[in-house]
Formats: sequence, C-alpha cells, structure tokens
Amino acid sequence: MTPSNLPRVIVVTTGNIIFMAENGYDYLEQALPGFTRAREIVKGAGDKIQPFGFVGTKFDFYRFANRLRLATSFRRMELDGFTEETSLGYDSLTRVFFTWSAFEGYAELVRDLPPFRILFGQYPKRHIWELAAKCRELDPENKLGAFLVEHSQKQIHMDFLENFRNGNDFAVLTHAACIRHIFAHGRLTAHPNGLPAENLRGICNALSDFLIDFVRNDFSRRLQLAGSLSPNNTQHQ
Repeated sequence: MTPSNLPRVIVVTTGNIIFMAENGYDYLEQALPGFTRAREIVKGAGDKIQPFGFVGTKFDFYRFANRLRLATSFRRMELDGFTEETSLGYDSLTRVFFTWSAFEGYAELVRDLPPFRILFGQYPKRHIWELAAKCRELDPENKLGAFLVEHSQKQIHMDFLENFRNGNDFAVLTHAACIRHIFAHGRLTAHPNGLPAENLRGICNALSDFLIDFVRNDFSRRLQLAGSLSPNNTQHQ
C-alpha cells in the first residue's frame, strides 16, 4: 500500500485526551451526527438515498450535509466601524441565512414544501410553541414581523406572517424564510423598524438553533430506521 492509499488518521486533542479518527469525513459527522453510518448505508444500497425516505442522488445528500456544516460552523463576521451590538445582529442574520438554506436543502430531499407537513408531522409540537413564544417575547410590538410583511416578495410568506401575528404558532418558521430572502436582497438590517439588535439576535439564534436541532433529530430518526433495514445491520449491533 502506497502512502497515498494509507487510511487517513486525524488527531484531535481535547485537554489531555487524544482521539484517533480514521474518518475522512469527520467534519461532516460533527455537523450531522450519523453521517458516517449513512454513507455506509448509501453504499450498501447501490449509492441510493431512498432508504432514508429521500429523493434525488447521493450527491444531493452530500451537498445538503455540506450546507449544514457551513451553518453549524459559522460563528461571526469581523466588521470594522460597527458597534458590537450591531455586529452581533448581522452575525445572527447571516447564521439564519446559512441555516435556512441548509433546511431548504433537507426539505428538497424529502420533497416537502411549505408548510412542511411531512417533515414536522412527527415532531413534538411543544418545540414549535416554545420557539413561537420566544419570538413573541423578543418582538412584543411585532416590529420585525411588520418589516418582513412589508418587504416580502411572496404572498405565501405574507399570509403566514399574518397567521403568526393572529396566533398561529406554527407559522413562526416563516420568519426564518423571510429573513433569509430579504437579507439576501440587502433590505434587512440589524435594527428592523427600530427593533434592538439584541432582540433581533435572540430571535435569529432561536430560529437557527431550532432548525439545526430539528434536522439532526429527523435525520437521526431516518438513520435508525434505515439502519434497522440495512443488510449490514448486524455489523453495527
């Protein structure tokens, strides 16, 4: 075996503990726990991702995993001439931008569209209620919501934002979709309608955390099911 064909060994140190990882995709495993096992299942299924209930090709799945890696790896930007509060506000907007893009990629794998009834059909509703309550607490005067309605370019977004304002908790996810699209077009700042950047940051981080947690939990459920049906399952028991 030539040096180029030797297994890749990565040394990761945490304090006095050294972990040896022979996985060239360890960075994706960190972003999407179970990714390594999923690759084995995909290979065992003839490079198909259907065992997970996904549509498309393995490359669609890998693209999604890399999008999620970007979302989970993002920490902050460095901006000259901005206050710390404003910079943190833009950090959180950028994080939502990356996170919603990853979620859209995941929804495409499931072939689900807004309001994402397939994806969220089995997810505990209390997580949605908690997210909605957090967003209302941080935007009691609906300053962000009104800004998003004013600048939204999709009627479906406007309708769901109004539904949220009228008490429909599930419509809270429309905030993430609108933030991603409006921020991308340069119309959303860290102080929409005078909402403090600290409040905007709290809303954005709550949305991002929710979406990342949801994707990881849903993928874990699909991985467990696919693994139980895999011909090679006995090797992992």
